Amino acid sequence: MGGSSVAPEAPPLSEQLERKAMCERAKDILRPWALSPFTSMWQPVFTKAGQHEGIGVLMNVIGAIESGTEIETERTIVRQCDDLVSLASTSMVVSGLALTCSIPLAFTLLSADPLPLASGTLGGDGWDAQGSGVEAAVRWYEGWVTHKSALHACHWLEMVLLSLSAGFNFSGIVFCFCTVAQYSLYVPTLDSKIWCLVDQYEATQFAWTYPVLGILFLAAAFPFAAVRVSPVATLGAALPITMLLVKTRWVFGWGTKAAALQHTMARRLLKIDGGGVGKGSM
Repeated sequence: MGGSSVAPEAPPLSEQLERKAMCERAKDILRPWALSPFTSMWQPVFTKAGQHEGIGVLMNVIGAIESGTEIETERTIVRQCDDLVSLASTSMVVSGLALTCSIPLAFTLLSADPLPLASGTLGGDGWDAQGSGVEAAVRWYEGWVTHKSALHACHWLEMVLLSLSAGFNFSGIVFCFCTVAQYSLYVPTLDSKIWCLVDQYEATQFAWTYPVLGILFLAAAFPFAAVRVSPVATLGAALPITMLLVKTRWVFGWGTKAAALQHTMARRLLKIDGGGVGKGSM
């Protein structure tokens, strides 16, 4: 006897109508952006559609519902939910690691000067270079401590940046916990997953945004925290945020290319004449 050739049972009519409504809603969200000429990832209409993450989710939902088979619809939606849970789990780890740096910097390690700024061990006054004594001292270190107002301002900036970093990382952890719990436990049925994916398309981007902002503000705080150590430490601590800002240009370029590709895909998915962005823009 061969295997059963019975086709999978189609979902009830009520579920089909509900999915159709979700599909049309997703298309309505995408359509204003797909109909507008693509310029960059900073278009307000792109942000309103959920940025890269939200648009990717909406296109997957549309494709899954219009696949025509229950098995393919379920496979695509479950895979999308698994991908969201994986992204949220990774973001929680990143935010947690960033917190282990920002909180000690703010309240423990640098609450008091760990080393006098004009210490001879840093090359300040009193450093004996082969018996040369004070004449060989690097007095820039000693003068570093005389700018009390500047040091006080740096301390304020340090605390503000570290607090912003901790705030974004805490927010990211809470948001990602909710995301993992929702798509793993709270919405067990296929239709409930579809509803959540479409209803929360704008929030999806926060799984990426929160940890990135937390890292950026942490890196920006490093040079202001290092001011209380030495000028050399300040210069070295400024390198991470400088490198991140330089890399930002590449990130923005990558993001624009990814958005352009999504624009073309959305136009094809919605059957809009013109094909979207041409190859010359990719």
